[in-house]
Amino acid sequence: MSPRFIGLDFGTTNSALAVASPEGAARLVPVRHRNELLNTFRSILYFDDEERDPNGRPHAFAGPDAMDAYLERGAEGRLIQSVKSYLANPNFTSTSIFNSRFTLENLVGFIVARLVDATAEAEELSGEMLAGPVVVGRPARFVRNSLGVADGAHDDLAVARLREALRGVRIPDVHFEFEPVAAAYSYEASLARDELVLIGDFGGGTSDFCLLHVGPGMREVKARGETIVGVSGVGLAGDAFDARLIEHCVAPRLGKGTNYKSGSKTLPVPSWPYDTMKRWHELSLINTRKTRRMLEEIGQTAEAADEVAALSRLISEERGFALYQAVEATKVALSSSPETTLHFDLDPVTIDARVTRAEFDSWIAPELAEISTCVDRLLEETGTSPGRVDRVFLTGGSSFIPAVRRLFAARFGAEKLAGGGELTSVATGLALAARQRFGD
Repeated sequence: MSPRFIGLDFGTTNSALAVASPEGAARLVPVRHRNELLNTFRSILYFDDEERDPNGRPHAFAGPDAMDAYLERGAEGRLIQSVKSYLANPNFTSTSIFNSRFTLENLVGFIVARLVDATAEAEELSGEMLAGPVVVGRPARFVRNSLGVADGAHDDLAVARLREALRGVRIPDVHFEFEPVAAAYSYEASLARDELVLIGDFGGGTSDFCLLHVGPGMREVKARGETIVGVSGVGLAGDAFDARLIEHCVAPRLGKGTNYKSGSKTLPVPSWPYDTMKRWHELSLINTRKTRRMLEEIGQTAEAADEVAALSRLISEERGFALYQAVEATKVALSSSPETTLHFDLDPVTIDARVTRAEFDSWIAPELAEISTCVDRLLEETGTSPGRVDRVFLTGGSSFIPAVRRLFAARFGAEKLAGGGELTSVATGLALAARQRFGD
């Protein structure tokens, strides 16, 4: 049997596997869920105190199984999302779940192992991943400081943790590739001539950019770094856009900016739960007895008692994922419609917030400015004028946002924008990268 080349895209929101034969196109390895075949695997975990593994520790549901368990059991368990976003954080080493401690590497490993197990090719893939190289995607920059400069120490920490997590689930021979470079492999497969391409990869937590040469003349170059002109990135993307919708459409309807009585004093409702809400995957971290007691006491004298009660329910019932779904649906709708409604039912409050695309564009203007600055910095550092760029390939969910596309159209020309496989091009590109590196 001919060898296969494997690419693993471990993402903040979704993960995927792809394989490539010695010749031809790469293909995604679908995952099975009930009677469906899915191209991507949601990067979430759910733990239920009633479900234990053979060692007596809480069982980790992952991907669509985690979503099902969460929707069925809700606040009875613990939902964990956006694990990738913690890799560069030295302060997050482990977490206690129903009196069992799990390291960050454990959490990453659960997601990847369950992803492999959910495929129809699980046994074959497991053997191949144990015995041979696997090319794994990584952001161009896991983290940058406030001046936009790459933070090498934290970046190295994230890579080391990801490598260790994969070793823990029997993937010992790991080779990393920049995610935008992987997307370039996918785009390059359709080219008949060489081009200088800017790849923009918009994930959940990072926006990464790579300027490189692609095309028929580059396909035999095993050290792909030779074709890269420059890379850059910024630590914001889809999650940051979601946060703006939460800030403007959700938080004001859950008591933000209102007051409560404490003795003879009138005090503002604390802002920190609303700040945490912007990073919806962190809501479970504040679902503590102290937080619940605080909100209960505030609600007794709050001028917006129903809204504070709804906030308390959002946290105590682990409704963060449901909130994310409502926000994501709103963002997607605004990509094709000039206005829509963000609907979220959180008894005793029902949120029906009308939002226009123009409003959304104004809310995400600071993030767009950071992305614009990052791209300009890359062009300046590489001495490349926009006119020299032959094509701009945009991938990732946020590449559909009209304001994002306008930013690149204004700088490079709308006719140069290209896309395709926005949610899967990185995975297939990683498999092609594996073939180019390790094929004969």
